[in-house]
Amino acid sequence: MTHLNNLLLSAMVLMAMACGGNNNDERPDNITPPTTEVKLKSVTYRQSNDEIANPERGLYTQLECNATESVSLSSLVKLRSEGKTLVQLMYYLPQYRNTDLPETFATKLSADLNLVEQAGLKAILRFAYTNSQEGEDAPMNIIKRHLDQIKPTLHEQVGVIACVQAGFIGAWGEWYYSTNKLNNTASYAELLNKWLEVLPAERCVQVRVPKYKKDFLGNSTALTPETAFKNTPAARIGHHNDAFMTNETNMGTYLDLKNDRMYVAQEGLFVPLGGETANPGKGAVLSTGDQALAEIQTLHWSFLNDAYYTPMLDNWKKGGYFNKIKKLLGYRIFLNKTEFTEQNAPGSDLSLNLTFGNAGTACLYNARPVVLVLCSENNSSEYVATTDIDLRQVQPERMATFKLQVKLPSNLPEGKYKLKLWLPDGSKALRNNPVYAVRLANTTVWDKQKGYNDMDIAITVAKDKNAKAGSSTLVFSKK
Repeated sequence: MTHLNNLLLSAMVLMAMACGGNNNDERPDNITPPTTEVKLKSVTYRQSNDEIANPERGLYTQLECNATESVSLSSLVKLRSEGKTLVQLMYYLPQYRNTDLPETFATKLSADLNLVEQAGLKAILRFAYTNSQEGEDAPMNIIKRHLDQIKPTLHEQVGVIACVQAGFIGAWGEWYYSTNKLNNTASYAELLNKWLEVLPAERCVQVRVPKYKKDFLGNSTALTPETAFKNTPAARIGHHNDAFMTNETNMGTYLDLKNDRMYVAQEGLFVPLGGETANPGKGAVLSTGDQALAEIQTLHWSFLNDAYYTPMLDNWKKGGYFNKIKKLLGYRIFLNKTEFTEQNAPGSDLSLNLTFGNAGTACLYNARPVVLVLCSENNSSEYVATTDIDLRQVQPERMATFKLQVKLPSNLPEGKYKLKLWLPDGSKALRNNPVYAVRLANTTVWDKQKGYNDMDIAITVAKDKNAKAGSSTLVFSKK
């Protein structure tokens, strides 16, 4: 009996060992306590119904220019007072079809762009030699020479240039008519290659018909989030349509109606798309405002000429649709929700999750910084951190969340701080000009003197012996 009990006892010991009952790593006093998650405070935001004059989007007006007369500053200021942030400068250069531009032209172009900046606008540039179907254009060697001559100005003034249009060939620079037989695929490719050479890499050149881009690239594949914003030729060629809503094909803009529209709609999420309507011809039925708004939303337009074709535009005003177009054209970025660590210590990481939406018809097409600004409660000091957020990724009718860890300075004075969002221009020349900062479409406070968006967030900074030292490479520094 004793022998049997011993066998049973041995068996029980073996079972306990097999189950790990004596494994030192599993002892209660060695169990790792669960990680305590940092609690984040959440703030949600209301969208504003205001019309917002943000840079590089919306309605624009075309001004015809030449090689000698200065652009009218009063005209530019008037456009800005009307809530516009874009102007098209259409340069006609008929007297230089067979010769170099005068040395004074580059200076004159620079002066014109300085006036555009002074008025708080950005320019859409196009160059041509005639505004008549029977008019003469220039041979390709002259066109390329003219581009070389304006290249320095394009680079010096890139900040105030929203984009350029390919232009030069044929009447109005629309590539259709050409007395020098340049209306062919080879010439189009030669001009586009030259534009991509002389134009700063951060800017796009627009072409008149989607087929031109497809032929140039040798494929019909539209841009995607993976291929956009790479400074490749594909990512730097946008579209302008100067016969918008005139008829089903937009006067030949769409050669393959279904596929060309799908192509342009996808491209409009990544490159600038805009233009104007036109006279559809005697007896044509004018498109309506609801039709125009729907097409602008479908194709993702960023800007529209408000001065032509007037009867068509007047028809769009019925029912208030033109005002809706004016308000929604291009990007309309808003904050939907923010999560953040309310209690922080000097030298620790501030956790911040930002969720953005876009109520506009398109996306941002030029890059710009997204800067966090930490302001002391009495606004006596500011600290900034430039994030790697790219707001061009925030597409219409979609939300995008960006999660950040930002290290606070170890010598940051204790106290309460406000967190603001600054979306300045991407160029150094315009960075500190609040006119060129983006205002969020929220009901939160907009500081027009500095170009800051108040995020309605207050954080407390206080010394805490249990606080962990921050490890983020994104650090606030004193402004």
